[in-house]
Amino acid sequence: MIQFKERILQRVDSLKERIFEISDDIFHNPELGNEEFRSSKILADELAKNGFEVSIPIGSQKTAFKAVKRGKSKKPIIAFLAEYDALPGVGHGCGHNWIGTASTFAGIVVAECIGELYGQIQVFGTPAEENFGGKIILLEEGFFDDADIAMMVHPSNETKIYYRSLAANVIEVEFKGKAAHAAASPWLGVNALDALIQSFVAIDNLKKQLNPAFRIPGIIKYGGDRANIVPDHAIGAFSLRTETLAEMDVLKEKVANIFKGASLATGCSFTMVDTERVYAPMITNKILGKIFEKNFLELGGKIIKNPLKGVGSVDIGNLSQKFPCIHPSVSVVDDFNLPGHSVEFGLASISEKGKSELIRTIKTLALTALEIFLNPSVIDEMKEELKNTPK
Repeated sequence: MIQFKERILQRVDSLKERIFEISDDIFHNPELGNEEFRSSKILADELAKNGFEVSIPIGSQKTAFKAVKRGKSKKPIIAFLAEYDALPGVGHGCGHNWIGTASTFAGIVVAECIGELYGQIQVFGTPAEENFGGKIILLEEGFFDDADIAMMVHPSNETKIYYRSLAANVIEVEFKGKAAHAAASPWLGVNALDALIQSFVAIDNLKKQLNPAFRIPGIIKYGGDRANIVPDHAIGAFSLRTETLAEMDVLKEKVANIFKGASLATGCSFTMVDTERVYAPMITNKILGKIFEKNFLELGGKIIKNPLKGVGSVDIGNLSQKFPCIHPSVSVVDDFNLPGHSVEFGLASISEKGKSELIRTIKTLALTALEIFLNPSVIDEMKEELKNTPK
């Protein structure tokens, strides 16, 4: 263990310049989900250069990849998950440049020892976490069927090992009415925008009767073209968040009833559709989390709790329902009030603090994988824990 550990730590330190170069490159060239051709190629090329067998693209996603490095046996298989999609308007305001780099180099440094170990390293490039759930698609297409565990780490404004997330479902509602002159003959029209606005008001009232953890943020995607025309067409999008998938079904029905009520009140018709795959809640495997936490603390990491931090949703949640996973968050900021999904947070991911935590995270991921390769029987304990965890 000691000889491998020292080799990994020294190798990460020797790669610092390249690690920062790639993280900065992806940061300064942000690409939206399923458009990350440059970012995915940078990471895939780096893996290929370091001896991985790389397949790109894979499945139905043009910017997804799979990189494999085999040891003395096929099993166990440890997967590192690399994200690299950006957000509209704020670029890498969620720090996915940091995530993709961390998972890629964790795989690279462990792979340099894998020839002497039993097992296999896989690094997956997982696109579109922010909008399409790239990991969910890869899961559905069978790419994780043989994985024993999967790991990734997210930059944050807190450090939390045992991460939890909400189930998420994005729905779109479209109201259709009848156009008319808004000044000369509004009574001849049927106002679709009124139906959508009534829906927003009713949803706001619904929130008062819901579990405080639930969320229903929404936007108006279309509400008309001119103020002197009664809008005959309006579209809204809402992100539903609950603690369990069962609660999601209940909340979705309540919201659908609101849309139905608004359509009846205004005389509009409506349709409601899911626009993204449902993100399942994250199940952090506690046994795997403890191994990560031990290594993180031994490397000088500190648990930093943010009393202001809420809960979001992640597509690794769907994987965590099937096999052991962890998704710790690591603080890259000094100010709790610095929000994620902002330009300022993105800049924090390439700051001196962000870079220092990136190196610590790569080392922690690599040492966690090493420990499991040296003691593979612990995977059976992890799987047993998952089997007994309520979904």
